[in-house]
Amino acid sequence: MVSYHIAHTAKGFVGLASCEGKLVKSTLPRASHNEALETALAGLDVTYVEDKSAFGDLPDRLRRYFAGERMDFGDVEIDLSAYGPFQAEVIVAARQIPFGELVTYRDLARMAGRAAAIRAAGTAMARNRTPIVVPCHRVVASGGKLGGFSSGLEWKRELLRLEGVDL
Repeated sequence: MVSYHIAHTAKGFVGLASCEGKLVKSTLPRASHNEALETALAGLDVTYVEDKSAFGDLPDRLRRYFAGERMDFGDVEIDLSAYGPFQAEVIVAARQIPFGELVTYRDLARMAGRAAAIRAAGTAMARNRTPIVVPCHRVVASGGKLGGFSSGLEWKRELLRLEGVDL
C-alpha cells in the first residue's frame, strides 16, 4: 500500500508518495491539489491512502524550502527499486550535492564511480522520481550551462534561484 500526502507550498502543491517508510515519488509544485495527486500517483499501480504522518516532517521542510529557507533532505529514505544499479548509484551520488552548489554531469558520473558514463548519469537524473529530495536541479552541463531538466528549464532556474544560484 502506498501512502500519499499533498503539501501546499509557496510555489504550489507538492505530491508525495511513500511505501514501507521510503519515499517513492515526489513532484515539483503543481497548480492544483488534484494535479499534484495525479502526478504523484501516476504509474503506481497499487492501493493508496492519504496519510500525512507517513512523511514525518518532510511536508513542512518542503514548505520551508519553497519559501526560500536552506533545507537538507539527506535523511529522507528513498526507494531505489525503480532504478537499475548504475542509476541508483547516480541517485545516491546526487544526494551528496550541497544546497546552492552545482556539479556537472561529468562530475556526477565520476561521483557515482563511472567517470565515462556521462550520458547515463544524465539519463538517471531525467528519470529521478524524487526531485528536491534528490537535487537533480543542481546538475548542469559542462561550462556551467543549464543542461536539461524534465520539468523544463524555467523550473530548474527557479530552483537554483531559491538556493542563491543565478544562471
